[in-house]
Amino acid sequence: MDAVASAIARLAALDPAGWGTGLSDANARACWAAAVGDLDPAALTADVAGTRPRAVLIVCSSNVYTAALPWMLHLAARGVRVIVKPASGQEAAIEAMATAIGDLGDGRIEVRSWRGGELAAEADALAEVDGVMAFGGAAAMSAIRTRLPEGVVWLPFGPRFGVGVVSALTEAAIDDVALYDGHGCMSPAAYFTRHVDLDAAAAWMAAAEARWPRGVVDPADAAQTRARIMLARAAGRKVVGAGWAVLELPADHFTPVALPRVLVLHPFADVEEVRTAVAPWRDRLGTVATDLPGLYLGAPRMCGPGGMQHPACGRFHDGVDVLGALWRQRVPRPDGTA
Repeated sequence: MDAVASAIARLAALDPAGWGTGLSDANARACWAAAVGDLDPAALTADVAGTRPRAVLIVCSSNVYTAALPWMLHLAARGVRVIVKPASGQEAAIEAMATAIGDLGDGRIEVRSWRGGELAAEADALAEVDGVMAFGGAAAMSAIRTRLPEGVVWLPFGPRFGVGVVSALTEAAIDDVALYDGHGCMSPAAYFTRHVDLDAAAAWMAAAEARWPRGVVDPADAAQTRARIMLARAAGRKVVGAGWAVLELPADHFTPVALPRVLVLHPFADVEEVRTAVAPWRDRLGTVATDLPGLYLGAPRMCGPGGMQHPACGRFHDGVDVLGALWRQRVPRPDGTA
């Protein structure tokens, strides 16, 4: 555990500014502090029953630059060789993490980059590993899935979304919206709330923008933001500031897409309205932040408002026992090796 604690200390000393995250320097640092602060040496070194995999490939996505960090540590701390493929443009971030973690006994991290068409490089990596964790879009993961060698454990984590369901919005919930600029499955597509205070929400969003300025906005996100603002003008209410927007819309206008610094509020009187709104996409619902006792929407992860970007440093992700799958479900290869 001492080696892991030392690695976490080295990680905490890094500055993600300049890593090309797409976030502002202030937001990149805030996200980094949250991600490293959520690491738990005890959880990262707890025993796992079964035989450990020899090597695991982690394929990263570009929307949340810290997503691979806990899994790199989970595996390396248990003596597993980890091959990490960064998303395009995220090479500096992954290289810095791998260097800071260093070798943890038998566990070590190798960073390899290849493009989608470089199948030989991908095949080399897939031939060396017993499991693959993949983060990203459905099309990219489907392509990898078709090329997996027999006996390799496949753990795909595709697009999901989160929502908040609260009696009243609090300032803590604004962190859910601001961190990572709304990218990633743990960012809220909307907050359903029984009581809407548009002025308070706008003040909190303006304060968040001053503290953690919004980063680069993709043209597609900008177009969707304009469309969502126009919808709120016609069907609800809006407050738009420099770099942020707060929109109030009826619950039946819910869409499972989070946009950079756009807080969508859906007033509701009965939880059944929320269930009806999210039902068409329930299989993609990943995180629910709530202050309502006993609420259940079928999401694999529940937390309090403001906790959406702070997943527990455990062995589960999206309801999947990642370590259990890698340690317990490996199928012998055709040559009889495990």
